Amino acid sequence: MPRIVLDELAAGRGGAEAVARLRAAQHSKTLLLVRALLLLLRETAHPDRAVVEAAYHVLAEVPPQDRMAALAHPPVGAWAFGTVSLLEAGNASAAYPGLLAAVAATAAVRAGADADLDVPLAPGAAGRLELPGLGTVTLPVTAARARIRIAGGQARVFAAGEQVDLGDCRSTDRRWRPVSRLDVVHGGLPLSLLLDTRTWRHVPGLGGDRRFSDAPTGVWSSRLEGAWRILVDHHRPVAEEISAVLRALVPIPAPRTSTRSGTFHHAFGSVAMSLPPDARSTAAALAHEIQHAKLAALTDLFAVLEPGSTELFYAPWRPDPRPLDGLLHGVYAHLGVAGFWRRQARVTDPGAARHHAEVQFARWSRAAADTARLLAAQRRLTPVGRHLVDGMAGVLARWLTEPVTPGATAEAHRLLAAHRARWDRDRAPTG
Repeated sequence: MPRIVLDELAAGRGGAEAVARLRAAQHSKTLLLVRALLLLLRETAHPDRAVVEAAYHVLAEVPPQDRMAALAHPPVGAWAFGTVSLLEAGNASAAYPGLLAAVAATAAVRAGADADLDVPLAPGAAGRLELPGLGTVTLPVTAARARIRIAGGQARVFAAGEQVDLGDCRSTDRRWRPVSRLDVVHGGLPLSLLLDTRTWRHVPGLGGDRRFSDAPTGVWSSRLEGAWRILVDHHRPVAEEISAVLRALVPIPAPRTSTRSGTFHHAFGSVAMSLPPDARSTAAALAHEIQHAKLAALTDLFAVLEPGSTELFYAPWRPDPRPLDGLLHGVYAHLGVAGFWRRQARVTDPGAARHHAEVQFARWSRAAADTARLLAAQRRLTPVGRHLVDGMAGVLARWLTEPVTPGATAEAHRLLAAHRARWDRDRAPTG
């Protein structure tokens, strides 16, 4: 990676060139995982070896853009990493390598390429076949395998004596349910997200469907449209990164008193989010999560910490202590959060909304700067890790010199002090 690109990422930015490099590296990672999956199945004589090898050959023959689109669907990357990890640990019974056949079928459907694939259904699937990024086929509950045939541009699924034609979103066959998608465009910049909660159930460690929410697509469209206008109009560089990176939205249930969001390290291009209350908070959440996505991809390329102590540290944005890698992620994400509110304060008319933006800017720039100083003192930082911390610290130090109204500064300090007091109180010894 060119030094100038790394410099941009260290400052919390990156732009088109950085995210293009990160996306290419993530695709390479997924290809390596698929190859490792194939080799592990051969070594262990896994019963799904033949169908996975057939799927591998189909993927190799479809046009590169269709292969990349199928493999780049975020839960596919997470499934590949988790499945290889299970197989390497000798836990083949918990793995579902046969999903690669469904991925290959997706690629062939996208390409309109002729293919004939045997696809084992996941254990406990109850007749539900997921085609990642395309949709779900409902088959008889007795079905354990399906046959997918693509010929002349028409795709059909055969299982347990039934046939299902895979049509488009206008199909009247209720056994075929295409994945919902959200498409918004503003200022010539598009954002296109798939709402695919079904494929995630095959990602090891996620615990099935219980973590997902079925919020109406129309409600999400409204939130995203408003958020996208804010991001494109006032945070264009961030919006360009989000447009280039994000491909999937995973709706999750909201906690009792707020909203939550997150990313999956091995599912580049996805964001999990409960429904935010308004467009501005949606925009802030996206600006937060794109930082996590960039840093996760960067740390797949470069080690930022040497192995060492498992010591935990205070984080001014969490109720629980964090390891060094979590602390690094938190600073990088809140550098993005502080930057969002810094820009938002500048474009907001005087009043309660601007005061809120200034408070958030003052709070998170101070919290991130203090934590960056703690990170800078750690001996476990690699050269790349130190470059990253120094870059963040430089930006934050400049921001701390920028004027903020006394009232916003005082409220930010009060919120920081209250968070630390709660943290100390929760860890005080009881007598």
